[in-house]
Amino acid sequence: MKILLISPERERKKEEAFLFRLGFLNLPYVAAATPSDCEVRIVDEAYERINFDEKVDLVGITAQTPVAPRAYQIAEEFRRRGVPVVMGGVHASVLPEEALAHVDAVVIGEAEATWPRLLEDLRQGRLQRIYRANGWVEGETIIPPRRELLNHRLYFPLKLLETTRGCPHQCDFCQVSRFFGNRYRTRPLPQIARELDAMFGPGPVMPPWARQLLSAISKDLPYFLKRRLLYIIDNNVVANKQFTIELLSLVKGYDLLWWGHAPVSIATDDRLLKLFAASGCIAVNIGFESLSPSNLKRIKKGFNKPARYSEAIKKIHGYGMGIMGTFIVGLDDDDPGVFQRTIDFILENQLDWALAFIMTPYPGTESFERLDKEGRILHRDWERYDSLNVVYQPLLLSAEELVGGMRRIWKEVFSVRSIFRRIFMAPRIHPLFYLPMNWGFHRLTKNW
Repeated sequence: MKILLISPERERKKEEAFLFRLGFLNLPYVAAATPSDCEVRIVDEAYERINFDEKVDLVGITAQTPVAPRAYQIAEEFRRRGVPVVMGGVHASVLPEEALAHVDAVVIGEAEATWPRLLEDLRQGRLQRIYRANGWVEGETIIPPRRELLNHRLYFPLKLLETTRGCPHQCDFCQVSRFFGNRYRTRPLPQIARELDAMFGPGPVMPPWARQLLSAISKDLPYFLKRRLLYIIDNNVVANKQFTIELLSLVKGYDLLWWGHAPVSIATDDRLLKLFAASGCIAVNIGFESLSPSNLKRIKKGFNKPARYSEAIKKIHGYGMGIMGTFIVGLDDDDPGVFQRTIDFILENQLDWALAFIMTPYPGTESFERLDKEGRILHRDWERYDSLNVVYQPLLLSAEELVGGMRRIWKEVFSVRSIFRRIFMAPRIHPLFYLPMNWGFHRLTKNW
């Protein structure tokens, strides 16, 4: 059986086109769960044209909400040629009936639990319309993804690793936590070690003399030259503290640089911060979301305490780790002053990289259900559900103010003056890592 797995890409306007991609693991995971007698190919439409006349037995498509319309177009093209199409991922899982109008079958939830059964049903000519996972895939049963099926030259030169699934928090805007659930599942450390061995191998980044020579230019340069960079893609890398401690001890032995996601509360644990820094962590991605306690309470993220943000940032910076902060604008307590308040906070606290996104009520989330009941959902044009467009009626802002304000945050945060102040002035944390990232977004905002 020949299987084609596709990651769709919607056509972006020039001013919305990001300059680099990090790659993905969802389709490599599906490929890993495919029986060995099947031939699997992965196409990332961001870089490769889809050959609709390719002779395949099955097409599998994954899509988040903004690319769902494009996924449906692709599915219909293959079905016109008599090729069965299966769709999975977040969007199809929350709106399976919508997806079934365009595809032959839908996988709801994590594919590892259903994909082999689906393939066997296809072989036997009894393909069902819906395949629903019974429960969650446990950490020890997760098969390492087939990374070799991706063309790594197309992506930012770092490796992706998943060590846990699920998130204990229940933020009302989060579509991904709905997909992976609120039960936190950890993978066995020996299995993670085997993946790290395959990606990096044991031993130091380079001989001491070479490292010392290059470190005179930048202490991070040896890691960039050897592409010894890791992104731990977990929603929350610290939800199980004991596991995190053991994971950091493991990662430390590979002499690499890495970053991952954690709540701002990590700053209250000095022992954990020391382990993060010692293991090579150069960035913590923190969802601050808002400076308004009432906003945070409404979106079920009241455990964030804005009054303690600055202290937390200073603490994390003190351990030599940068902060990649994200914010949401357009929440119900946001007035026209929210944009300047966000800019001032980012600059005053010298966040090493930061983005503000427009509140987006993704289908399947509590925020969508609430706003829909209130009659505030403006449309269901899924392509615009991308955190850069307004798809609901804000309370204290017009749609025009919200889009313009978000763009003003980006332009000011990624201005040359701001980049210089945040990256090159004290505490001056990992400039080799943060400068290209900030400069890329500077170039992007020049199109606005």
